[in-house]
Amino acid sequence: MKLLSHIIFEEAEEKLSNLSVIDYVLGLSYIAVKTEAGIGIAYTFRTNISSGCNILNKNLKGLKALDLAKLFFSDNLLESSIGLATINSVLNNGQKDICEITERFDFKNKNVAIVGYFKPVIEKIKDIVKNLYIFELKTFPNILPPNLAKFYLPNCDIVIISGTTLINKTTEDFLCYCSDNSVKIIMGPSTPLSNELGKFSNIAGSFVKDDNILDAISKGAGMKGIKPYIEKRWLTKSTI
Repeated sequence: MKLLSHIIFEEAEEKLSNLSVIDYVLGLSYIAVKTEAGIGIAYTFRTNISSGCNILNKNLKGLKALDLAKLFFSDNLLESSIGLATINSVLNNGQKDICEITERFDFKNKNVAIVGYFKPVIEKIKDIVKNLYIFELKTFPNILPPNLAKFYLPNCDIVIISGTTLINKTTEDFLCYCSDNSVKIIMGPSTPLSNELGKFSNIAGSFVKDDNILDAISKGAGMKGIKPYIEKRWLTKSTI
């Protein structure tokens, strides 16, 4: 089976052809890449950026978008984020999401796993689920290291996976341990609005609707700061 990174890239490849990078921003929380088709964003793994005066050796403006998108395959997390943001600039599938995730699925008395620290979701479901397992690289209260997920995911009814796992190439590691009968959701601003990815999981991503997001990201904005400039999108898992 092809890796998800290749499947997503191939869906965007034709759309990226003949496009150029108009602008880009490397922010503390997010990376944004603007092409003629739109703006895509992806998470910045800033703790993995090497030290030094320059984190990139060249200006990316004017480069071919397809060439930049190929950075998605890099094992350098900064380059991979740039590549994913470029891909996200051309993928705009899905419908406007006006529902909270707790309105889409019944979490009551369910075994739930969350890969990534989605605090708003955690706060809404923590008192109604049967068991809640949170896997995260950062240090937060009551979390588990991601390498232990394989022991918990097979018994979970609902599994939420951060789109940032596509950047560090661990998405498949989590999906392969999920029960076939479980509800799977890939979530977050980094998540591509990809029809092909939607064959493996429900998608809760974001469409950039306002160019002002570039300025916000350049000033270090996190999720709260970029929220006015994005539209939540939803793709239901396809059975095709």
